[in-house]
Amino acid sequence: MGIDIEIQMATLTQSKRTRSLEERYEMLRKTLAHYLLLQVGTFVTAAGFDAIAPAMNILTDMKANLKVQDIKSKNQGSRVEALSQNLADSMGETFNSDYEIEAEDGSRTVRLDRCGCIESVVAQAEAYGLTKPQARSIFCATCIGSYKKAAETLELGFKGRLRGDHGCSMSFSKK
Repeated sequence: MGIDIEIQMATLTQSKRTRSLEERYEMLRKTLAHYLLLQVGTFVTAAGFDAIAPAMNILTDMKANLKVQDIKSKNQGSRVEALSQNLADSMGETFNSDYEIEAEDGSRTVRLDRCGCIESVVAQAEAYGLTKPQARSIFCATCIGSYKKAAETLELGFKGRLRGDHGCSMSFSKK
């Protein structure tokens, strides 16, 4: 039995060495999507789809409050820039999304042509009892809603919309 364990450990160690950084990142992204879907799927199973909206509103408020607290605590200039950069960092960089930022006279728009977060969630949705449109509706509404509420709290203008199958755009501006 000791030899079997040594072989398994050697195999595990070898597989860690041969995975590229991109492969390891993709595994983490899928794992995060798994946990998000597991939470929603468990909630739907226990409370039903009718309870999703109130639960997502609570989550949206919490996410918005965290964004606002972070921006206020840093107090680093333009709140328009800070909130749009938060989106770019969170969805763009963390989830390896295809995005661009456009800045104009006191406003910034972040365009996610391919959101890695929703792409990962939608790819696994059916395994958790959700259709792809249901998953997108739940997760995108929570994300966009949290940025909208954060913008309102920071007294900024906001426009957000879904784009394509896996993207969105959000604009932040001074009122």
